[in-house]
Amino acid sequence: MRAIRGSVLVMTVCAGLALSGCETPDGAEASAASQPPGRDVVVADDATVCSALSDVMTIVDNADLGLAEGRMAEPEREGWYQLATRVLARIPASDDAVLSQGLADLRATTPPVAAGAKGPSEGIGSPAWHDTLASVAETCAAADAELAVQSFTGG
Repeated sequence: MRAIRGSVLVMTVCAGLALSGCETPDGAEASAASQPPGRDVVVADDATVCSALSDVMTIVDNADLGLAEGRMAEPEREGWYQLATRVLARIPASDDAVLSQGLADLRATTPPVAAGAKGPSEGIGSPAWHDTLASVAETCAAADAELAVQSFTGG
């Protein structure tokens, strides 16, 4: 059963990465001048951005459930949080300025943690994270692209 859960989580993460765009690690939009020749800046529609953000929320929610139900220790949850920060940083900018700003604000609360880096992720679960996420969720709902979390651990 653990192998199945792990496979589902890996598929979720891969889906989030597949939706990733061409942005700098700090979430700032890359300018066309700084891109290699032949590479365009990726801008996505609201549904794509909100779906990718749902993947980040799914990672966080399942890590929290795993810890709360005693199926993982804090260091494992922290590893999932670190992954979530990297997936968040790779979500492409939206073609909607309000959603792009909300995404930038969310990234500002949660800087990406490089793969293999030591130390905790910052921001996930903080009041600023929840406030910003609520605002982004409202923007996604208004664009008919509601955020959704898929809980699959512990079942």
